[in-house]
Amino acid sequence: MLKPKPLRRGDTIGLVGISGAMHDPETKFEKMMEAIDALGYRTIIADSCREEYGYLSGTDESRAKGLNQMFRDDRVDAVVCMRGGYGVARMLDLVDFDVMRANPKLVLGYSDITALHTAIHQKVGMVTIHGPMPCSAWMEFDDFTRESMLRALTSTEPLGRVVNPEGMEPQCIVPGKCTGQLVGGNLTLIASACGTPFALDATDKVLLLEDVGEYIYRLDSMLTQLRQAGMFEQCAGVVLGGFTNCTEEYERYALHLDDIIRDIIVPAGKPVLANLSIGHTDTKITVPLGVQVAVDAEAGTLEFLESALEE
Repeated sequence: MLKPKPLRRGDTIGLVGISGAMHDPETKFEKMMEAIDALGYRTIIADSCREEYGYLSGTDESRAKGLNQMFRDDRVDAVVCMRGGYGVARMLDLVDFDVMRANPKLVLGYSDITALHTAIHQKVGMVTIHGPMPCSAWMEFDDFTRESMLRALTSTEPLGRVVNPEGMEPQCIVPGKCTGQLVGGNLTLIASACGTPFALDATDKVLLLEDVGEYIYRLDSMLTQLRQAGMFEQCAGVVLGGFTNCTEEYERYALHLDDIIRDIIVPAGKPVLANLSIGHTDTKITVPLGVQVAVDAEAGTLEFLESALEE
């Protein structure tokens, strides 16, 4: 895997709007830029960050153009996604993956940005960073989330063992140990990419899944799609992050998240470690994708074995 260089204080980030629009932009932009400045970074802002095309941050062409320009611009040290929402998958066929390969740079985002993470891994073979974005979390950082993100963005050493926030215990669903590249992210985006040129190949890899705001039957449907695509049989193991505000539509006829995990993921017999504070959680762990990890589900541990960034 190509490894981007770490982000240092005083470096320039290219801020891109490749997903949902930022509504009420004047107030939010001012606060967002203050949060970026407070971390010590300079900024070049893509035009689409200030655009609106319905619920999208600009047209597909505008959003892809901004992303491509940040990889071409030698002044830009890292590419940070302004926010998630919806829309990345729509523009992937307009992304210049060749320029990414020629100019590897750190890419940060999560949620809808999962579509970009997966496409970069499949088309470029480059490590990316799954973590919080400036439109929300950077303006409301707790100490744990800030420290986790900055360590992932700046360290050239392996990050070692992932530590949950205090009081949140990892949960072993299926005992066992495995190693492999950590891949994945938001379940909705991984499922929607199945059958496309940007589908995730999880063969012999550790599959990270998380989501937010989905009814349980929707999670059932998406996990079933991954199962029928062979993903749980092919992967080395599964790590489950936050499934926040995922509830039953009809309480009387409810299945619970534990039920569908047991029915759909567990039969593959791969190690499954759950309840890590990754994804749409109040306190977030930032993790690199595309690097080797070790999972010991019974011990409740996820450990990074190699560095994600190189000078």
